[in-house]
Amino acid sequence: MAIQNVALIGAGIMGAGVARNILKGGYAVAVYDINPEAVAALEADGARAATSAADAGRDADIAITVLPAPVHLEAAVFGEDGLAGTLREGAILIQQSTVDPAAVVDLARRLEPQGVKVLDAPMLRNPVAAAAGTLGFVIGGDEDALAAAVPIFDCMGESTEYLGPVGTGSALKLVNNMLNITILCAALEATALGMKSGLTLKQMVTAFSKTSVWTRHLATYPQVFEERDFTLGFMTALAHKDIRLAMHHAASVEVPLNVAHAAYDLMARAEAQGYGRDQYFSVLR
Repeated sequence: MAIQNVALIGAGIMGAGVARNILKGGYAVAVYDINPEAVAALEADGARAATSAADAGRDADIAITVLPAPVHLEAAVFGEDGLAGTLREGAILIQQSTVDPAAVVDLARRLEPQGVKVLDAPMLRNPVAAAAGTLGFVIGGDEDALAAAVPIFDCMGESTEYLGPVGTGSALKLVNNMLNITILCAALEATALGMKSGLTLKQMVTAFSKTSVWTRHLATYPQVFEERDFTLGFMTALAHKDIRLAMHHAASVEVPLNVAHAAYDLMARAEAQGYGRDQYFSVLR
């Protein structure tokens, strides 16, 4: 399958970087987002501004969705003027959203009759990596479809890991994000206790770096503890959404989440207190 045309649905902070790197790879990219300013910015870089998801997918060999939550994925694919109305037989849909495995398995099941294959390929890393084309992907789905899509993945990132059937990519992403959020909450709680006990941030970070508790979250501490800067990074609302999806998935496979439940509660409280659009370190507040 010779790939020429790519549709990208979702031109936010992650999707914009993905689109620009695919354009740099020499592919024609049609972009749709509910935010016209985001589409206009990519149009200035050479993308075609689509009027809907269906319009973006009309000539697409590959369609990519980079959306916040399952409800947005459902609307983009099966809603009014959704991708399902125009994707042709043989097209590949790469879903890069963080969703629960059941949602993407259902997506693949519903697209199968029209000959569209789904790759479950959530992103690893952050907006900086999306802009630089150094994302990582964990992928579930048809291996032949993945082989055909390798040139596009090469534009977007530096690593791909094939896991198995559709749903496994989303499962790994949820497990990863749940662990990440839980570690962050524990680290912030411990450090706050240390500061209230008369220790300095420098003393604790220096000690932590010499023990098994060291985590990359700690490198960001001066920004949040001393500068009180919570503006850049993974948003609290998205962290809350991801750990909520992880808990829902865990219930479906009958795995109790005791420690993660506490982190979920902290994220829910942080968003409820108005920190949803700030980075998830806002649980410190």
